Amino acid sequence: MTLKENIRETLDNHGKTSFTKKQLFDALGVTDRTMAAEVIGAMDSLCADGVYMYDDKAEKYRKINPKEYVVGTVQGHARGFGFCIDRDAVAPDLFITHARLHGALHMDKVLVKILPGTRDEGEVVKILGRGLTQIVGTLDKQRSAFVVPDDGRFASDVYVPRGKLGGAVNGQKVVVRITAYPKGKSPEGEIVKVIGYPGSKGSDVLSVAYKYGLETEFPPRVAAAAKTMPESVDKNKYKYRADFTGLRTFTIDGADSKDLDDAVSISADGDNYILGVHIADVSHYVRQGSVIDKEAFERGTSVYFPDMVLPMLPVELSNGICSLNPRQERLAMSCVMTVDRRGKVVDSKICESVIKTSRRMTYDDVTAIIEGDGELRREYADITPDIMLMKDLAEILIDKRRRRGCIDFETKEVKFVLDEKGKTVDILPYERTISHKMIEEFMILANETVAERAFHGGLPFVYRVHDKPDPDKLDDLNAFLNGFGLSFHESPENIHSMTLQKVMNEAEQTPYSHIVAKVMLRSMQKARYSAVNSGHFGLASGCYCHFTSPIRRYPDLVVHRMLKLMLRGDTAEMEKQENFVKEAALRSSEREKIADEAERDVDDIKKAEYAGTIIGGEFDGIVSGVTSFGIFVELPNTVEGLVRVENLPGFGYEYDEKRYTLSNGVHRFTLSSAVRIRVAAADSVSGRIDFDFVDMV
Repeated sequence: MTLKENIRETLDNHGKTSFTKKQLFDALGVTDRTMAAEVIGAMDSLCADGVYMYDDKAEKYRKINPKEYVVGTVQGHARGFGFCIDRDAVAPDLFITHARLHGALHMDKVLVKILPGTRDEGEVVKILGRGLTQIVGTLDKQRSAFVVPDDGRFASDVYVPRGKLGGAVNGQKVVVRITAYPKGKSPEGEIVKVIGYPGSKGSDVLSVAYKYGLETEFPPRVAAAAKTMPESVDKNKYKYRADFTGLRTFTIDGADSKDLDDAVSISADGDNYILGVHIADVSHYVRQGSVIDKEAFERGTSVYFPDMVLPMLPVELSNGICSLNPRQERLAMSCVMTVDRRGKVVDSKICESVIKTSRRMTYDDVTAIIEGDGELRREYADITPDIMLMKDLAEILIDKRRRRGCIDFETKEVKFVLDEKGKTVDILPYERTISHKMIEEFMILANETVAERAFHGGLPFVYRVHDKPDPDKLDDLNAFLNGFGLSFHESPENIHSMTLQKVMNEAEQTPYSHIVAKVMLRSMQKARYSAVNSGHFGLASGCYCHFTSPIRRYPDLVVHRMLKLMLRGDTAEMEKQENFVKEAALRSSEREKIADEAERDVDDIKKAEYAGTIIGGEFDGIVSGVTSFGIFVELPNTVEGLVRVENLPGFGYEYDEKRYTLSNGVHRFTLSSAVRIRVAAADSVSGRIDFDFVDMV
């Protein structure tokens, strides 16, 4: 037990709830100055955690009463006020006026006192830690120099003293590192990177990357280590591996994919299918604790923008020795499964292997082959029978997952068409075809098979888990569904995924299925990584992991390492890995969330950029969001804008939060209402788009 843990346990069991330093030392048996300094340091840490607070006036440490105080994170607003978001999601969000923020800014960790007589208003009593160390913004250099943040939630400009401008000039996009928070004044900082002028190629995407602290380049030591990686494999060095180089395997990816980390193989065995899922063995080259591994751990995942990828691994690995390029020998981790006609895995083998893919296939070509394209079937005559066998197995697996209650959200995906300057000139739908679904089914099956083997083998492991939805959110969902004549009668506390799947199946027969899917997704918990298996609600799977993308996801890399320990029977090393597995799961979840937010921000910016080219145009859309201040309308290409309540016909609108409705007795807007709008304004910096209401459709 650490000193901090020991102090907390001792004080928790003490009758008193407040201590002067002398009383604290007496309670803990402090006898010398060294020990006293260590105790004060531990108490400072407990104060930073929000367990205790130090009352300067009374010169006492006071235990925090959770009924009176909340520890959370500030979520700022462009108008100056903010909210305290409870870190444990136990207390409701607390509204904090600008005056009561007392210098706290967006993302700061704070101790907030709940205002007497209220449940949802608070006042910051202590800033426990500053949240943002770097801000992206535009340099405003008149008499003094300030950086105006792109993110309006950070409601303060950052003052930049002379000599700290880093060569930036007025009007440029920059990254400013905050160096001080003078009391009662704007934060101070120094410019550490000049991005360029707004509108210059790539400046919008780079601004988002720097905003989220995403690294756009690898450190020199990582780049140097990557240069030492081999360019080819000598399979004779790996006699202990299964030799699958004679097995007919091939990859199926997007036409522009360069990091090919999964390949498949198939054959018939009587009434059964022998399905092989072969994944690049990244763990062979990225050794735990190496400089490349540490960088991959920090990044956690690759981040994908419309015109840029921030990879988890250097290109020498992701596009080179770890990419399953055609007709090149590559090291792999293989999961070979015997699957019966009901889609059940009746036998499986997980092993280290050497493979050599025969073809590099695209989703479009595989779909065309399945649909009967004669020319492509002749060109790929060697693997066309395999593709048709895979299609048959995929249909069995899809049916099996539906029968067990897997929720299949058919969300709209789009492709951004950019010009030579990186500007969005069109947004096209991205079709999810049978070949996409086929590969998805095979990867899911391999992920489940691997996770079950690890679980039953007692491995320290990184699982992919998805908890049941919050009952309160399900109540709200049911109220929303009632408006469409849909509902479920199962208790929210005991909901099964099959119940929600049936609702989605019914909604698919209607024009508003996309909206139902969107609201249902909002009602769900977010999937995450965990060292403890608690199942995957959305997939209706009792045991799941991510095994299939170690080039772009760190948890998959950890999964491969743990599987190797299992295959080699190294129980001593397994025990040593338990703490690291927990850290990797937590870190991977955090980095995935950041990557998702950054990708969403860039998508919003690119959509706003496109909307700026169609100002004044009129389009039909559907209401995709309803708030007290207006309605959000989504166009068929997923561009979404706000029609403010003052721009709706008539006046006196009332907002029904549970039914997602805005009505004034004459006009009623709810989710999926068909409307016609005019594009009024678009801001490609913030990603905001404004529409004017034209008419109901």
